[in-house]
Amino acid sequence: MNSSDNFQDSALSRLMPLMNSSFTPGQAQATVDNFQDPDQRQIAQAELYYFSGRAEECRNIAELYLQDKDLCLRLSAALLYSFSNLTLGNPSASRMGFRNIQECFLLAKDSSAPKGIMASCVFANYLAMVLMHLPTDGLPPLQDFLSSLPSGLRAYAVYVLAHNAYLHKEYKRALGLCQSVFLMLDGCYPVAMEYLYCVIIMCLINLKQQDEAREALIKAWNMAKPDGFLEPFIEHHGLMLGQIEACIKPAEPESYRQLSQAVIAFSRGWMAIHNPQLQSSVTDKLTPMEYSIAMLASKGWTNQEIAKQLSLSPNTIKHYLSRIFHLLDIEKREELKPFVNK
Repeated sequence: MNSSDNFQDSALSRLMPLMNSSFTPGQAQATVDNFQDPDQRQIAQAELYYFSGRAEECRNIAELYLQDKDLCLRLSAALLYSFSNLTLGNPSASRMGFRNIQECFLLAKDSSAPKGIMASCVFANYLAMVLMHLPTDGLPPLQDFLSSLPSGLRAYAVYVLAHNAYLHKEYKRALGLCQSVFLMLDGCYPVAMEYLYCVIIMCLINLKQQDEAREALIKAWNMAKPDGFLEPFIEHHGLMLGQIEACIKPAEPESYRQLSQAVIAFSRGWMAIHNPQLQSSVTDKLTPMEYSIAMLASKGWTNQEIAKQLSLSPNTIKHYLSRIFHLLDIEKREELKPFVNK
């Protein structure tokens, strides 16, 4: 492995290199193969495995770099290791990866690392905390470091900020952040763009702009399919509030089946860390469709609104909710909130 100086700004090219690459959809593997540096190529391959839903293969590469002397390789490995182990049902391994990310930040801070390296550490920590719906207290503001990140990572960092705004129900602000990135990007960065689309979809749904949300989902799905990038949809399934059921399930049932299986695995791992006491109740008892309905109902949507969102009848939604209440041993919509994420 590369043992160059930890604190060279040029090492930023090693931080999530595939995410930071501009390429035409369908050229992800070719992009990985074109990296000349073997370590950069290995991390990029791990990214490709992760974003295409191959968590075990991602984990196997990432764990080789968890103590690398190159801080950006180590950060990349820790991020990939943490999230791949969520899907694999290894919460203790995920926690170890998250601690590694925090250690990198402290190491850079104590060593007065250049701003580019600090930017990578702040970015990685924000990413881990926001995607796990945890507070970012104690971290410097991510927006102060955006200019030090290269284009692809900057776009993804804005996604993190937008996702955080979404979690605070600042839907218009989150939507504006994402849309501004598309106006400024200097190329096609499929990984970052698909995640940005996910936040756009989530915000549009919560703003009750259903037609626009479906248009955004179709754009994102068509961009993702050539490389098999299922992971953005897996991670945001519940937050998309039934759009995947409405758009993808009828047209591509096999793709939806693959997504559903992966959603269950990822959700189980996510709950094991974020809310372990409810892990069995939610991830083992509710199907992805039931979970989507529970999310919508917990937000105060009526049966008629949920039915329109999912292209089902209000009576069908009523039956679904009766089953959900029975499975979770609750009696009314207000009791759903502890069982679903934000």
